Amino acid sequence: MSEKRLARQSNMELLRIVAMLMVMVLHTGYASFGYPRTVWLQAEPLRWLGLTMTEVYTVACVNIFVLITGWFGTTFRTKGAVRLAIQPVYVTIVLSLYVWLVGLPQPAGVMDYVRPIWSYWFVCSYLVLYLLTPMLNAFVEKSDEAALRRFLLVFYVITIPCSFVFADLQKGYSAVSFVGLYLLGRYLRLYGAARLQHWPRWRFMALYVVLMGTMGLVGWGAGMMSQTFMGAFVPFVVAYTNPITIVAAGAMLLFFSRVRLQSRLVNWLASGSFAAYLVHQNIWVRKEYYAYIRHLADVIPSTPLFMLAVLASIVAIYVISTLAIQVVIRMVK
Repeated sequence: MSEKRLARQSNMELLRIVAMLMVMVLHTGYASFGYPRTVWLQAEPLRWLGLTMTEVYTVACVNIFVLITGWFGTTFRTKGAVRLAIQPVYVTIVLSLYVWLVGLPQPAGVMDYVRPIWSYWFVCSYLVLYLLTPMLNAFVEKSDEAALRRFLLVFYVITIPCSFVFADLQKGYSAVSFVGLYLLGRYLRLYGAARLQHWPRWRFMALYVVLMGTMGLVGWGAGMMSQTFMGAFVPFVVAYTNPITIVAAGAMLLFFSRVRLQSRLVNWLASGSFAAYLVHQNIWVRKEYYAYIRHLADVIPSTPLFMLAVLASIVAIYVISTLAIQVVIRMVK
């Protein structure tokens, strides 16, 4: 790899890897086993405690991924946009061959073959954000700390409650939410990190653990007693506009910003993070991914062995995705 590639901040590239692994682990929770109901929690409390804690400790993944983009002040480049747009096409082509080879149900027509390309909500939202980065960066450059802080405060005071009411904001599954996270990432890089310089590094991780753990335990405990509470808790937990999740994601970002690391291997693995998402969330295979996780739970009675098998599977998918996507990365440099 080139020296320019090595110069990338491997601590943040490691966080990019962690965030994508969190995405993949997240989808082994409620997405695979269903959203919890009080009767299920009462029947199998420890099982659903594990699933709930898996959910809450990984749900900050998307926010972290977008915060990293803001941290670096990424700006629009034509090659960058082309690379983002080509990857879903390339992954769809490769997975169409995989579906044919393993005998999964075949797409019915031409439109079914191309539908996966635009079925990724994250890709669409991230591309919109990427197109807006020149304007967002210009806004940051012309604003002082107080102005940027006021904007973020007003932005979240409006968008957090509205995201639970209006479908356009989709609880953070939207480009609007990504704009706020991008600007928050810029604020943390330019001002927040310096203001919190006196905090020891471990305190950021402790904040993440305490915030998310408390949310999970409260939801699990109260959900065992009331289906009404559980019905309100789940949409709050899975929302990317959940303020607890936003704060926790910022804490994780600041924790990794203090890590000292430079590694070619980490930088290379980080190059496949986007591909790992595209592969396991492709509409042709994601149901198979969820079914595979449930199958592992059925055939492996030991919880530690089940967790080890899931982790090994996720790492394998991540590494294979990274290897496969190098064709696109080398083609569009």
